[in-house]
Amino acid sequence: MTLGGKMEKKGAFSTRLAFIWMQIATEPFLAFYTLLLFILRKDLNATPLQISVLATLRPVLSVLSFYWSANLLRERSKLLSNFMGAWVLSFIPFLCLPFIQNVWFVILCAGVYQLFSRASIPSKMEILKLNLEKEPREKLFARLYVIGFIESIGLGLFVGKLLDFYDGSWQILFAVAAILSLTSTFIQMKIPLPQNLKADENVLPITRNRLLQPIIDTIYLMRSRPDFARFQWGFMIGGFALMFMTPAIHIYYVDTLNLTHDNLAIARYIWMGIGVVGTSFLWRRGISRFSINRLTAAIIFGFSLFPFILMFAKVSIFYVNIAFLFYGIAQAGSHLVWHLSGTLFAKDEDSSKFSSVNILMVGVRGLVAPVLGGICCSFVSPQAILVAGFSIGLIGALYMLRPSVAIPSAQLKQRS
Repeated sequence: MTLGGKMEKKGAFSTRLAFIWMQIATEPFLAFYTLLLFILRKDLNATPLQISVLATLRPVLSVLSFYWSANLLRERSKLLSNFMGAWVLSFIPFLCLPFIQNVWFVILCAGVYQLFSRASIPSKMEILKLNLEKEPREKLFARLYVIGFIESIGLGLFVGKLLDFYDGSWQILFAVAAILSLTSTFIQMKIPLPQNLKADENVLPITRNRLLQPIIDTIYLMRSRPDFARFQWGFMIGGFALMFMTPAIHIYYVDTLNLTHDNLAIARYIWMGIGVVGTSFLWRRGISRFSINRLTAAIIFGFSLFPFILMFAKVSIFYVNIAFLFYGIAQAGSHLVWHLSGTLFAKDEDSSKFSSVNILMVGVRGLVAPVLGGICCSFVSPQAILVAGFSIGLIGALYMLRPSVAIPSAQLKQRS
């Protein structure tokens, strides 16, 4: 084996090791974080306004996340430092939670996490693209997600009971989980990158200041790649539906269904985990066999079934479990397609510019959807908002199924 081959093999091994430990170490934190809106309502008596603020901040801050990585395509040597900086900053505020019990401080912690966890995605995916070929990359990414949800299934057996029995235990759990996540930085330092990384050649020259240039780059990319633009609009409609329902769903859990921490933990960790683990392999196979438009339509339709089934939970709480099962199936596809879309569309270009647009669009829809959903909670019942979210989701799925000049994922294999 040549020296170059040995270095490439070592780089692939180091990358796999780092990503595997990152997933294992971070899953407990992610599991607790998904319950945060419920915790705010259940444990801190957060108002609908406060729930709406957090539901809005989480996606809106993606706009700022977009700027964190906006210049990576011109300064690729900073990929690793960009990623590690965002990783560390995302967890630091949660170390203070055991000492501060305040709704607005929790919202601040969540906002900082959302800002920097999203900011790390473009550099993370480009590092993965540089060090692993397409097939191993997709296999690793799918397996990591499955590993995470296997962890979450185990967590679901005791976390909910712990939160119900010990008031305030969630604060300690968040801090411990944040420390565990931060241990990943010691392995991230050893991820190698190719020497002499060049700037992406298919970008516009800098003509504006650092605030406007990334927006100009995004518009140029969307206009020059209508296949990518269509993908973005489909996710925009489906994501809008989910964000619109967010405030109403958590009010529905607490005020209408009177769920306990254990009820929601079992649904979120175990039943959603079964959906993810049971279908991630199928979604990974689907990336190579079906067009990305069809996959996106299936994902949006799966998410639409979530509020539809939740409406039956007034008859039996067991339907909450079934709703999360379908959410898990859709989430498995969404996680793979949304994160890997940059590497699929990128050709030989820098994938970070595609991933950055994904993040920006999350922020754009987050400016409107959760606020609108929170306002609607003051005028209509949570069930009415669930019906509206279901309907919007169906529109998004139908949009992606309309005939168009779409590039099948199978043809995109050669692009990365």
